[in-house]
Amino acid sequence: MVKQQIQELIEIGNISDAKRLLSEFEQKSKEVEDIELYTIRASIAVAENNLQEAEGYLLEGLLIDSEYVDLLFNLGYIHKLRHNLVQSNYYFGQALRVASEVELVNIIEDFIEDNRHVSSLTEKPLVSIVVLAYNKLSYTKLCVESILEYTQNVSYELILVNNGSTDETKQYFDSLPFAKPLHLIKNVGPTNGFNEGMRVAVGKYTACVCNDFIFTPRWLENLLLCIESDEKIGYVSPGASMISNMQQINGDYNNLEEMIEFAERYNHSDPRKWEERVRLLPCVLMVRTELLKQIDYFDPRFYYGEFADDDISFRIRRAGYKLVYCKDTFTYHFGSVTVREDQTNNNSLGISRDIFKAKYNLDSWIDTAFNLRLLNEISVKLSSTHASILGINTKCGSNPLQLKNMLKDKGILNTHITNYCIDKKYTKDIRTVSDDFFEGEIDYLHKKLIGMKFDYIVFEYDSDHLNRSPQIIGELSSLLNQSGQLALSLSYPEFDEVIMNKDVVILQNSGLTISYYEVTAKNNSSEVELEIILRKDV
Repeated sequence: MVKQQIQELIEIGNISDAKRLLSEFEQKSKEVEDIELYTIRASIAVAENNLQEAEGYLLEGLLIDSEYVDLLFNLGYIHKLRHNLVQSNYYFGQALRVASEVELVNIIEDFIEDNRHVSSLTEKPLVSIVVLAYNKLSYTKLCVESILEYTQNVSYELILVNNGSTDETKQYFDSLPFAKPLHLIKNVGPTNGFNEGMRVAVGKYTACVCNDFIFTPRWLENLLLCIESDEKIGYVSPGASMISNMQQINGDYNNLEEMIEFAERYNHSDPRKWEERVRLLPCVLMVRTELLKQIDYFDPRFYYGEFADDDISFRIRRAGYKLVYCKDTFTYHFGSVTVREDQTNNNSLGISRDIFKAKYNLDSWIDTAFNLRLLNEISVKLSSTHASILGINTKCGSNPLQLKNMLKDKGILNTHITNYCIDKKYTKDIRTVSDDFFEGEIDYLHKKLIGMKFDYIVFEYDSDHLNRSPQIIGELSSLLNQSGQLALSLSYPEFDEVIMNKDVVILQNSGLTISYYEVTAKNNSSEVELEIILRKDV
């Protein structure tokens, strides 16, 4: 009786009396969890034009009963008022699934149809989100529902690609009234599956995601802020749990609820945490849609999916665009649900790596890697507002580029990279991450760079040259500004303490001060590297 009175007061606009009566009722019913109160609180919030607060009450109610039709219907209505038509039809669809009254069913169906009509009349969505799924329905549901819950304030379409699943993925995709499902007759592999979804995308940007990710508060808003900050940024991707390529973000959580709380605290846009990369791993492959058409999507030769991301990174860079890792954004990754079986059964990783090597004459794992251990030993002059970096023989240029990212994170925003390339097979790629570029033999470096000065030099080379031309260190010293630093990585075919000690003596006699010295083993090889930081003292 009291709840009915409160509803009547809300309907006639007497909100103050409705709130008073609700407060009195709640005081008397403290010990009882009443699901209807969440709908009443939301109705009052809507009447006061506080739609976000209303949504919060309804979501709290769903934690108690996820199939309470009034909560689902009202969430659909609130998103309709906010013009979030994808989310609106999602909740209307969920309400339709559990509704039993014929009148309510008819109202919901009319709202769904009206949303579709309005959507057809509006401009194209800003983002086309493409979800690829092959079986693993429980993961797929978590993925899709997280997109719906945490993709706010962005117009988007949701393209769901069912890659020949044999479970109930088709029925689930078809049950979502807001989505564009694509059902492939058989599993055509991740790259071909994504290509099918990308080809029907109409948004300005296309964001491809796998079904083993859970998305988090502000994930898409943050990516948009980054990619729209510079028209030369072509591809952005966030960080995640359980991911490689130095894109893993570790959080303090023990379950999915705590994970979302961590993401809520973490996911705040911060341009200092935007890192330009040579290669980017697609926790989300978010690319300008016209650029995807220009480069013709994923290369289908990478059938299993591995190294397709490396390949598309190379093609986007070579087309004149930047790749940016959005370190300010965390998503949750269960870990290779989509491709794990192929890695085990078909040696897909090895096969795909060989395809990449044959296509580019490069090894993506080796030639795009950066040495975070060495770079972290460089001391940054925080009083500086700008910095100049020289990279020598740094393969595709990842070490100088990552040093630039680290300087930016510390507030040094004006950084100039000059790269000197010795091996011509790297020329095309290292140019894409250089402000100035030179190429030639190492013996001509000093002549080509005469008159130039740098705050940081990153030099990667084999140890034999140091023995043949010990004067190279003196030449590099002359290129350093006072207090400048030389990060040196020398490769040896095997560990030889005598030879290494001899080289250290050469470096000590160069006039530079050694501030860091470490010998490290290369992965799966007898080769070792001597890593040294040298400083030019005043």
